[in-house]
Amino acid sequence: MNVLYILSDRHNKAFAGCYGSPITRTPHIDGVAERGVRFEHAYCLSPICSPTRTAMMTGRYVHETGVWDNVFAYGGVPRGWGHYFAEQGVRLATVGKLDFQPGAEHGIEETHLATHRDKLDIHSLFREQEILPRYDLLHKHRATGPADSPDAYAGDREVAETAVRWLKKGFDRPWILMVNFNDHHRPWNPPRELWDHYDSLVRLEGLDERFTEDRSRLHPYHRVYGRHHVGELLTPEETRRALVGYHASCEMLDRHVGQVLQALEEAGLREETLVVYASDHGGSCGEHRNFDHGAMYEESIRPPLMFSGPGVRAGEAESAVVSMLDVFPTLCEAVGLDLPVEMRGRSLLRLIRGERDAPGPGFALCEYHGAGYPGSLFAIRSGPHKYIECVGERPMLFDLEEDPHEMRDLAQVEDARAQATIARMRRMLYRICCPEAVDARAKADQRARRREMLADGRLFEEMWKRGYEKNPERLVPRKAFLP
Repeated sequence: MNVLYILSDRHNKAFAGCYGSPITRTPHIDGVAERGVRFEHAYCLSPICSPTRTAMMTGRYVHETGVWDNVFAYGGVPRGWGHYFAEQGVRLATVGKLDFQPGAEHGIEETHLATHRDKLDIHSLFREQEILPRYDLLHKHRATGPADSPDAYAGDREVAETAVRWLKKGFDRPWILMVNFNDHHRPWNPPRELWDHYDSLVRLEGLDERFTEDRSRLHPYHRVYGRHHVGELLTPEETRRALVGYHASCEMLDRHVGQVLQALEEAGLREETLVVYASDHGGSCGEHRNFDHGAMYEESIRPPLMFSGPGVRAGEAESAVVSMLDVFPTLCEAVGLDLPVEMRGRSLLRLIRGERDAPGPGFALCEYHGAGYPGSLFAIRSGPHKYIECVGERPMLFDLEEDPHEMRDLAQVEDARAQATIARMRRMLYRICCPEAVDARAKADQRARRREMLADGRLFEEMWKRGYEKNPERLVPRKAFLP
């Protein structure tokens, strides 16, 4: 069996028809779900690109890789997918974004249009100072609007066309093709016809309680993060326009996914290929006053994940809690390989084929160690509950079955059952790592990276590009970037 793995960037699963959106038109992604199994509770490894992609492609947790945020990137250690598949004779090819260090020894046999982490987000290097609003992101939000052409999505169009050409080749051995779509970040500038379609559907009065939540009700860390990612600066109409643009961008993404799936069909490979659709993380568009993808709310950390192919159950939703760490073991089993002993996760192949009940521990861990928070965050999902450890602050606890919008933080409730759940889930977390020790390591590495970038001149270069004065001690916004 072969594998086609389509990985998008920043796709909030709520913006897909198969996950219940009454508005977003995603017929091709929906088609994968209709022919296969859609996971309702899949969790990313981190709600930010470089750490989550590194963790997924090495089969290790973020705190094990040392790729803490978007100022770090994977350089080839620890070993990853590329090394293992090459050793086992499986042809691994990628198209589009990888987000590794330029020149990394990743081991992947074939890369096309690969983009890497050459833009370093220096905000995480100044976590000791008061966290400032990111005015560069505010300007990007306000640039959201209709475009006269689909040029804003030219990168994904080229990725799709390259993948189509690749699938037309002949193959002499098992293959895995990973197709990475990346044109899903703000500003969202869809073609006029798509903008007009969604502009007529998105209404402020139709938004649920997450969009009107008072900032005073948010956890202190999420209040700070909302300020950092400028949620408190956007007007209700700017929020509505962001939603219009995001709906339309999801439809553009779906069109590119459709091109690749059609090529697979035309090549006569659909019946012998496991098709996987997922996203590296989700993203928020105003829920809980958040406009990015670093918060520990479900919009950011619970991306879509679905499988279709030979023997896979058709048209079913799976409720098991799974992790993006489980993708690699699943691909290994699909192409007839054992999972390397040093890599984590569990194969989902028998589960999606209906051969046995959900295996494994039934929990998922997501981490965040980057900009916008004074300390690290760790989210554990187990059963109906999600527990969030916030180093330096009080924790959070949500019952996602009774409170799917996460409006009631049970950690603030004087309730013996809630406190027992917190104690149980903290034990689960501490069996994996010590949050305080991990937070100290991340901050030490970030301080060291700041010194390195100051010495080689990259710190000032990246500060200037993001709208800051060339000040080595703190971030000082340039007047030209102030709203």
